Amino acid sequence: MDSIERAIRDALAKGDASNRAYRERVYRSVLAALDRANASNPDLTLDMIERRQNALKAHITAIEREYVPAVEPVVEAPAAAPDPAAAPLPEPRIDRPIRNEPAPARFAEEERIGATAEDRLAPEGDEPSGRKRPYAAMFVAVTFVAALAIGAWWASETGLFGQPDTSSPNPPAEVEAEEFDPGGPPPLGPAEGGQPRDWVTLFSPADPSTVVAPTGATATVGEDDAGAYLEIRSGGEAVLFDVPAAVLQSLAGGGAVFDVVARSEEGDETQISVSCNFGELGDCGRKRYLVGYEIADYLFDIEMPRGSPGTSGTIAIVPDVSGGKRALHVFEIRVAAQ
Repeated sequence: MDSIERAIRDALAKGDASNRAYRERVYRSVLAALDRANASNPDLTLDMIERRQNALKAHITAIEREYVPAVEPVVEAPAAAPDPAAAPLPEPRIDRPIRNEPAPARFAEEERIGATAEDRLAPEGDEPSGRKRPYAAMFVAVTFVAALAIGAWWASETGLFGQPDTSSPNPPAEVEAEEFDPGGPPPLGPAEGGQPRDWVTLFSPADPSTVVAPTGATATVGEDDAGAYLEIRSGGEAVLFDVPAAVLQSLAGGGAVFDVVARSEEGDETQISVSCNFGELGDCGRKRYLVGYEIADYLFDIEMPRGSPGTSGTIAIVPDVSGGKRALHVFEIRVAAQ
């Protein structure tokens, strides 16, 4: 049972799951949570949103089938001939139960999860209003559980809880938004033509004056057996590292590979993001890496356009994209022409 199905079932278990109106409220809470999660991430593609919608609707459909009774239809007997001597009696009305009634089509066929509750669900006018109030407090918890479930499901889909694959020497993938590869970085190879790379140091802990830590972030020089490092920590804010205009000018019109030499705090790992601003030469996109305690090289390469940067640039590093204030130890940032 995956996380989203478990969350729906846990929410149903908090109330009277045999009550169809109660189940519909639970489904609305889960649908609304996914809708908010999709809306909060502008980097999601239409295909990604559609996959999440279809997966959630499949869970709801499967769970709802369990609450629909499967019984033999009752055949209505023909009415007896009236007896003129007897007082007329009302003929009883027999409802026909339906075998294997499918889940409500409004869940399986809705065009988008972002529709309002009235678009998704049948009216609940047949339920006495006095019976709705006991569920009010209960649905505060249901909404909270649904939101957590969507987050856990989303993280599971992206591989956030996956184990590193050390069987291949490929580099950690650099990806945007919710996708990243937590595998370890590769050893550095030579530049094209087999020549050693001519690295230019952009940052060293010996000169922390080139670093800007905004409000809510800290940057402190430390040292241990591995050497000197800059410990950066924030609640989601980016710490900026200066890139001199002269270095950018020397890279213009060619390829460049950047290297962030770093590790996490001991006993913990952190997911970081790296982005750049190179003035008139553009940027490097947004890279994300899962960083462990072993010192490693986190690389990304870009093609620099021709021209003048016009100003110095910056490399921005968020040491913990979750906002949990995990620390990142930066030993060096450097660049080499491709």
